[in-house]
Amino acid sequence: MLKTYLPLALTFIFFLPLTAQDLSGSLFSKETNESIPYASVEIGKNYGVITNNEGEFQINVDRFTEKDSLRFSSLGYQSTRIALKDFVQDTIIYLKEDVSELEDVYLINKKLSPQEIMAKVNENLAKNYNYSLRQYDLFIRNESDNEILDAEFEINKATFLEKKVTKKFNTELEELLKTTKNVTSKSYSEKFIRVSLGEKIDSLKVDIQKATVLKDTTQSSDVESFSSEVMKKIGQNLNSENTFKVKSGILPIDDSLKVGKKFKVQTKKSDSIYTKNLKESYVDYFKYNDKLNLGKFDFVREYEDYAYTIEDITGFNGEMVYILSFEPDRGRADYLGQLYVSAESFAIIKAEYHLEEGEKASGINMKFLLGIKAEQTKDTGLIIFKKNENNTYDPVYAKSETNQYIYFNRSFKFKENTEDRSKRIKFKFDMLVENQSNMNTEILFVNSSPVTSEQFNSIEENKGKKLDYIRKYDASVWEGYNIISPDRELEEFEL
Repeated sequence: MLKTYLPLALTFIFFLPLTAQDLSGSLFSKETNESIPYASVEIGKNYGVITNNEGEFQINVDRFTEKDSLRFSSLGYQSTRIALKDFVQDTIIYLKEDVSELEDVYLINKKLSPQEIMAKVNENLAKNYNYSLRQYDLFIRNESDNEILDAEFEINKATFLEKKVTKKFNTELEELLKTTKNVTSKSYSEKFIRVSLGEKIDSLKVDIQKATVLKDTTQSSDVESFSSEVMKKIGQNLNSENTFKVKSGILPIDDSLKVGKKFKVQTKKSDSIYTKNLKESYVDYFKYNDKLNLGKFDFVREYEDYAYTIEDITGFNGEMVYILSFEPDRGRADYLGQLYVSAESFAIIKAEYHLEEGEKASGINMKFLLGIKAEQTKDTGLIIFKKNENNTYDPVYAKSETNQYIYFNRSFKFKENTEDRSKRIKFKFDMLVENQSNMNTEILFVNSSPVTSEQFNSIEENKGKKLDYIRKYDASVWEGYNIISPDRELEEFEL
């Protein structure tokens, strides 16, 4: 009996996982001594992280053993491996530049024009990017800056308020504006979720595992928060069981608005994040024509509107890769950037893009007609993919930076629906808000794996997760999770 179980016991001890730990380090170029951002740090199949914009990384290795090794790779560099037993915490890893004669050899054998390459990219989109029956672990970090550039609110008529009360009310609002205008508030939110996709993308399931918020909830520096504060003050003074007719200028808004319900705004911070809301926002990430397979962008679909140039050719993860630059060639083209295209499958494995100076991603300007203007003046991004076991491409990392400007200047009239006209409440006010916001979003696809229809059908979603509000970044909050390493600004941020 002892002879039977001794080999099994030794095998178990030999392959016993390492003590629970998160490993961290930095990647640098050996030639230039500069950090390498957005490089791949992998261990095992389809499991890994990306270095942040400062070349730093952290990865959890609880599920692996000393026999496993970390693989470090980046376009333009030779990959290298370090065994877990040899890894020194917070070490600096240097990658050598990948200098080869691929360009001369490959382009002689198979020389394609940039337009021919882009035509093949479009021909192969559906084949290269297929998210059906797959599961992903995602870490998402959002950073936002909000600033109210201007804000005004004035009550012109309020039959439910005495004149002296109206004056006091306007004074209170002026004080609110003083503390709100030209104040920038910064906030961070982070969450770790598991996304499972069935045969149809719309059948996506979400499991929220953890969510944190680093935000000053006492400041009102965005349109929504400012409006809530204003409406809260109105709700403290306006009481009616009747409905109201509402107009904005000459435009009818509602004939039977329940003002109490609308104006008594709940300004208490939300303490939960709900699966239903998150699910709706992430369905589009995986649909065929959306960002993660690049079908949305006109520099892929409408490539003939752009001037493409082959800048170089290199090797990455066993594939030869074209490096293409692009810029607008026709009036309706708006973006500049680079694409990295596999010479074998014609999949885009990396894309960097930004709006041409002076262009807008979207916008509406009816400032003089309706008092409304909204525009997105910045759209910058980076998307990275990796070939999986099915020879299709999974997203690895997506980053976007946007800027939005909103101008809203309208007058509103409320008239109570009541038969007694002598006691009818009438309320009129003017409201102006000018807001600017910047949003940075990073998505790390930590792990990807196939699922069967039966496995997908058996997956149960949770309803949501309690939000952890924090006032200072704390690395221990994410211990045991694979995340994007925080940069210096986030590490030092404190409310």
